[in-house]
Amino acid sequence: MRRRAEEALRLLLEAHRYARELDRRVWDFALEIDALRAVGCTFSELRWLVCKGYVAHASEITMPGEASRTFRRERIAGLTFRRKTCFVLTEAGVAFAAGLVNDAPSFSPAGQTWVCADESRQSADCVPPRPKWDRDRQELRLGRVVIKQYKVPAANQERVLAAFEEEGWPIHIDDPLPPAGEQDPKRRLHDTINSLNRNQKHDLLRFLGDGSGQGIRWKLASENGNGKSGNGKSRSGRPG
Repeated sequence: MRRRAEEALRLLLEAHRYARELDRRVWDFALEIDALRAVGCTFSELRWLVCKGYVAHASEITMPGEASRTFRRERIAGLTFRRKTCFVLTEAGVAFAAGLVNDAPSFSPAGQTWVCADESRQSADCVPPRPKWDRDRQELRLGRVVIKQYKVPAANQERVLAAFEEEGWPIHIDDPLPPAGEQDPKRRLHDTINSLNRNQKHDLLRFLGDGSGQGIRWKLASENGNGKSGNGKSRSGRPG
C-alpha cells in the first residue's frame, strides 16, 4: 500500500473516530472523493479498497437546509465514482487502517482490554488489529500479543492459518485442507477448528465453522463475551 493511500486511510479512520466520539452515524462524517484525491489517493487505490471490503461509498444527495447528510447507496462492489461520491470505512476497514498506520492498540492481559498508545483518546476508539500468522516463528499474534505458539507440528492448523494470512485475514475462507484418504472433510475441519480454539495464551480469537462444513470464520472472542468455545465448554483447560 502506497503512502498516499495510507494518508487517505488515516483521514477515513480519523473521520470514523469523530463519528463514534459524538455518537453519530459514520456517514455523517463520510469523506468526499475530492478530499481523498487531494492527498494523492488514486482511483485504482480506491477501487482496491472497495474490492477488499475496506470502504463503502455512496453519492451524497443532501438538499440545502437538511439537518443531516443523506446518501444514495451504490452497489457494494461498484467501481464507478461520481463527483458527489463519499467514502467511509467498513468494520474490516477500521481494523485494517488502524494496523496499517501503526495506530493499533496494545493488549493488557490483566484487564483484558485494548490500551491505546495515545491515552488522550477514548477507549472506545481503540480498535484491535487483525491477526497475524508468523510461519517462521510459528506464532499466531493479535497486534503484539502472542495468541498461540506451536512447539510441535500441527499441519492442519498451520494450513488454515497460512490460508488466512495469504488472503489478508478476511472474515471467511473456504476449507483449505487437502483431501486425506477416507477421512470425512467436514469432521476434519471441525476438529481443526476446535484445536485452533484450544490452549490460547490469551483468549482473544475464536474460530468457527460457517454452517456448511466447507468453510471457516474468525472473530474476536470478546464479541461473544463469555470466553466459551462453540460447544459451550471453556477452552482454557482443554488439551491442544
